[in-house]
Amino acid sequence: MPDTEDLAALTVAELVEQVRELRAANAQLRRQLHPVGPPLAAHALAGELIRQTALLARLGIEFRDDLEPMALIQQTLQAVTVDLPADEATVVLIGPNRQPSHALTVALGAPRLLPPERAAELIDHGSAGWALRQGSSIVLFDLANDVRRFQLRELQTGGSLIATPIRQPTATTGVLIVYRLATNAFSSNELILIESIAAQLSVALGAVQLSQQYRLRQHRFLNLLNLSQLAIAGHTVGDVAARCYTIAIETFAARWGLLFLRPAPQAQLAWIEPAHLAVDVPITAIGGAAQLAAESQHVVTVALGDDVTCLALPLTHDGTTIGSLALGFTAQRPSPGGLDWNLLELFARQTATVCATLQLVQRLREQAQLLEELVTERTDQLQRSRDVLRMVFDSLPEGVVFLDESERLTAVNTVFANQIVSRHPRDLVGKTYAYLLRMIERVAPTTIELVPEARPGRQQLRLRQRLPDGERSYLIERMEVPSSQGQPASRLEFWRRES
Repeated sequence: MPDTEDLAALTVAELVEQVRELRAANAQLRRQLHPVGPPLAAHALAGELIRQTALLARLGIEFRDDLEPMALIQQTLQAVTVDLPADEATVVLIGPNRQPSHALTVALGAPRLLPPERAAELIDHGSAGWALRQGSSIVLFDLANDVRRFQLRELQTGGSLIATPIRQPTATTGVLIVYRLATNAFSSNELILIESIAAQLSVALGAVQLSQQYRLRQHRFLNLLNLSQLAIAGHTVGDVAARCYTIAIETFAARWGLLFLRPAPQAQLAWIEPAHLAVDVPITAIGGAAQLAAESQHVVTVALGDDVTCLALPLTHDGTTIGSLALGFTAQRPSPGGLDWNLLELFARQTATVCATLQLVQRLREQAQLLEELVTERTDQLQRSRDVLRMVFDSLPEGVVFLDESERLTAVNTVFANQIVSRHPRDLVGKTYAYLLRMIERVAPTTIELVPEARPGRQQLRLRQRLPDGERSYLIERMEVPSSQGQPASRLEFWRRES
């Protein structure tokens, strides 16, 4: 290159070449400073990215307020049709049996349920099924040609379509379909946005599923805990058997649930018939599985046929096996390995506790009945004995008075009551001995003297009354009755008339 310090020395051709080189360097610098294109295109791209981010953020916020699948689906489809925009959007969710469980379409802002047969056709023969089977998105830029090429059956006959799967951590549970009337209407950025919306909907549906599982598990726990209420009075093991039958069906999706208990500690298991329920099952075969579970104290699984499996669990209370619980499952049901064993163990423990309590209550009732019968028998014997003693007591020719430790009359015979004091026995029982003497003194003047020649261990008194028709004398012989078996000492008196 010529020396550019002295421009006056340059020729016209050299000056033109110098200007050309400067323009080339300037253009190179411009390309380095603006790699993404003109400023207006960069601003438009940044604005589109901000709008898409705002849409995803808004959906994430709205998803937190709903815990119902159809509400989440409707929010998603309305956002897609309004903010993307799209002419029509559809979500199809599939259940465990690979059949559509929820299907909703939004067009022009109006939601409508997709008929089950149309949803099933999309899953079996449409782009939705292709996306579900492949686990990736499918983009059809021209439905009129692509449908024939892929042999698909769609709801529309022309336009553009994107179908992207809705994935959960362990499976693909649905598909999001976005449709536009125009052909070649989707860009790569919009595909990424639609996949992001599907991922966000998947997270929200997963949260709903976890919430539903939690509520269902909580309901099942409460259902099992309420089983303990059957231990109160008024219920029988037949009521417990009926409740176990219902819980087995409602909580564990079993065909039946049967209860077997030991009538005695070493006896064979006996089937407890559910109260107010008719059961048509092979009791003998099921009883064999239940007996094996009780003897081995382990869970036993026995095939009762081509389509029925019996799962028998031992019922143990305080280290003692009191029975077994047998549940039946069909071949179409989940295998016993897929059961919630924590709930199943809780079910067995609650059942064992309730049955043990009812058996204890039954034994207590039997013991109480035996005791009541024994008390009645002993009471009758005592009454008969007292009747005999009373007959002997009243047949004595002399008056007899029995006093307790506090000098109160506890018994008198008819001779003393009628002939000596002329009162009914019930008017004398409970009165003090001093009251008895005052009663006698009020009838006539009375004197009492000690007789010295009494027999050993006995005391003799002589009571004299001066009556209008003459004097009357009684010889009173006292005998102390010593205490025995915690009973205090008492006294017995014999009143014999002398004149």
